[in-house]
Amino acid sequence: MGNFKDNLYRRKSFIYQVGEDYYAIGANTFAKITDSPEVDTLELLHNALKKGNDRQIAKYLDKLVRTANAYRVDAKEHFRLRERLFHFVDTLEQNDKEAYQRLQEQLFQFDALMEKYNVDKSK
Repeated sequence: MGNFKDNLYRRKSFIYQVGEDYYAIGANTFAKITDSPEVDTLELLHNALKKGNDRQIAKYLDKLVRTANAYRVDAKEHFRLRERLFHFVDTLEQNDKEAYQRLQEQLFQFDALMEKYNVDKSK
């Protein structure tokens, strides 16, 4: 499933829930999130999605992308970071198939939201 890992790593950075934890993942980004404001913003996005409030969805989507981008590493660390992410995803796929599938679903949802709100999906 290398294609999924590559796609995950090439996207704009975003915050994903994996099991009980949260991670900023994307281009040059892979970091565990421990601050509650980021998690709160993700919850606000989910609530806006339930309500179908386009203005709030766009606002929280943009905020989460900008927040996740704050976790980007220098390009010199690119290969090491990518390997850490790929190992994390491989381990997840082997040991927690439900969390792995949920991560895939979140990426597909992120892509759909980025497309709907006319946000470029590339770096």
